[in-house]
Amino acid sequence: MRFPGSTVNRVRRALMRLLLALPAWSWAADFGFKPPRDPEDATAADLMRDLAQRILPVYQDADTDVFLANLTALQIVSGTYRAASDSSRALRTRRQGKPFDDLVQRAILDGIYARARALEANERLGFAEAYARAFRELVSPLDNAQAQAIMARLEIPAAVYAEPLRRAFDLWRAKGSLPQADALALVRTWHSYESRRSFGALLPELLAAENRNRYVTEADLRIPVRGGVIFASVVRPGRTNDAVGALPTLLRFTLDPAEDDAQRSAARGYVGVTAYVRGRTPDSKGAVWPFIRDGEDAAAVIDWIAEQAWSDGRVCMLGDGYSGYAAWAAARLRPAALKAIATIAPMAPGIDFPKAGQIFRNAMVRWAQEHANAEPLRAGADADPDATWQALDARWYRGNRPYWDIDRVLIGKRNRLIRTWLTHPSHDRYWQKFLPSAKQFASIDIPVLSFAGYYGADAGALYFHQEHLRNRPQADATLLLGPYDAASIRLGTAPTLRGYTLDPVARVDLPELRLQWFDHILKGANKPSLLTDRVNYQVMGADQWRHVPTLDAPKRTPLRLYLDTRERDDPRRLLPSPSEGGGSARLSVDLADRRDVRIPWPDALRANQLPTRNSISFASDPLPQDTEIVGSLRGVFDITPSRQDVDFNVSVYEQTASGEYRLLFDPYDFRASYAANRVRRRLLRAGERQLLAFTAERVTACRLAAGSRIVLLIGLNRRPDRQINYGSGKDVNSETIADAKWPVRVRWHARSYVEI
Repeated sequence: MRFPGSTVNRVRRALMRLLLALPAWSWAADFGFKPPRDPEDATAADLMRDLAQRILPVYQDADTDVFLANLTALQIVSGTYRAASDSSRALRTRRQGKPFDDLVQRAILDGIYARARALEANERLGFAEAYARAFRELVSPLDNAQAQAIMARLEIPAAVYAEPLRRAFDLWRAKGSLPQADALALVRTWHSYESRRSFGALLPELLAAENRNRYVTEADLRIPVRGGVIFASVVRPGRTNDAVGALPTLLRFTLDPAEDDAQRSAARGYVGVTAYVRGRTPDSKGAVWPFIRDGEDAAAVIDWIAEQAWSDGRVCMLGDGYSGYAAWAAARLRPAALKAIATIAPMAPGIDFPKAGQIFRNAMVRWAQEHANAEPLRAGADADPDATWQALDARWYRGNRPYWDIDRVLIGKRNRLIRTWLTHPSHDRYWQKFLPSAKQFASIDIPVLSFAGYYGADAGALYFHQEHLRNRPQADATLLLGPYDAASIRLGTAPTLRGYTLDPVARVDLPELRLQWFDHILKGANKPSLLTDRVNYQVMGADQWRHVPTLDAPKRTPLRLYLDTRERDDPRRLLPSPSEGGGSARLSVDLADRRDVRIPWPDALRANQLPTRNSISFASDPLPQDTEIVGSLRGVFDITPSRQDVDFNVSVYEQTASGEYRLLFDPYDFRASYAANRVRRRLLRAGERQLLAFTAERVTACRLAAGSRIVLLIGLNRRPDRQINYGSGKDVNSETIADAKWPVRVRWHARSYVEI
């Protein structure tokens, strides 16, 4: 059924007539809303349906395509499926012949679901049959790349949307109402979550059948390498008897079968190869010892690929997290067939994992158990794995065991891998050997693309990018930065992140952007416009991207703010020059206190209150005009500590004129004794005044509104989910609560400042 533009206009006019008939309160910018306790709450669907039904009559957008896309979602959540199917069809008709962008994909994704629900109601089909029919109607006519894009988005699990929903519910519950833009974003996120709960179980069979008609797959291949074998799978475009010819290959070298995206590569006209770390099989079995041989084994796989009849001799590597590290490990060996690497938040051993800021994280035990040993904790069928591990963290926190025993406390036994890591608290030769040396960085002459996020997905990417350019200034290295965290940067960006609504331009399909970059490298396609310079970053709050040769542009003057150390009641200030009159700002934390064991640590990006536990805060005067800040936080603490070592936590917020706080980058934890040099520990001089310089392994870019304040929060680390430094000067792994003795006290003096 064709849905012409005149029909769209009739829909608009009908909505306007309804709008004019509504009482005056319907024009209000905010919608009253009492969110459910949780997305799985029995009342959630009814509450979200009610919200969508109240938005529908007043929703307008000057962009007809955007209007239709959002109208479809509102109609679906409202339960008017036939109307939603018509709106989706209208949008698909309007977008014919245009790029296969987010709007087109939304029209297809929403169209499948709306059509299925309409078939279910009108033809009395079971939902499974109706969804399969709608899926075939809309997906089968697409080409490989288009179909793969749709299937990849369908496979995003409902859980990805559950946490943003939960955070949004918590945020708006306290306020009691929400603006239309936030209400619309909430409805879209709810639709993504709720629809996936309906069709998620149907996908494996549907996708497998569709893919059998599009690709040739070779599974469980065994590639010989020195002293062992590597398991791999290969996916090529075309059916078994199709003559496609030799093609370039995209390789992912991983230990996680869930990262197998070879089919997405094949959909773009490449051969997709997924190879597994030595010891790991495609069914997730087999223990591995991470980092040890990945570079050599990946290079051997590259050589093997180049010899295959279906290969044109060109191989590029892609990876996220651990597989991103593997790409760098191979690149430093310079295999002849390797032509480029592209990574998303790559892991950097010893830099951001299993420790960050030289502080070990309990998460390393879970990672070792689930990814290295392939032995997830045994828990009840309905147990939440995250909650299980949080309970184990609390057990360690309440106890009086040294960190040497963290494996015994969390998993009940010794773990040789964890013990090995703990033996190397500094960035010594053990960690250095896994990373490219200065000479190897200088020799990497292939194009490199790195993606990083402001919220916990940046340290590894920043390290590799900066070291590469430091040792090879002419390197073809491109970096993209945006408001993403470790999950969203790999699985896809949702409209909201931990309570923060992303600017529209930030909602980028990063894996797709990476494939566009490979098309540029291997097929001569135009370079993606988002990657026009070496550093490309999204300015939060400005809805804009910037493209510069380096984040440390010589024309930009860092904003320096001094800590107000005068004797005064809170709030303390951030000043443009050192405070006069002496005095000091003081913080005291009892590291033996465990009364907060049941209090969760907030990680929302927007909050009504500053999380000041174990911390001291400083606030600037209101900004006289809109101000952009870009780059990493640096500073010098002019301090007198009471102990020989301290683990600091530094966060920066924007406090808006309305009083709301927005976190500008993930909090940065660092051990003072390694602040100057991560290789050699240098203890503090307890009881003496001294200068401590630091640079946060974080980066941000944001526009702060006129009238906002910059708020600096400095804390001392005492958390259940990481190593605690009691400051005795001993190996932190051997310290216990008994080493706390008395509270840690730090005084900041007038020369203390931060700059960004």
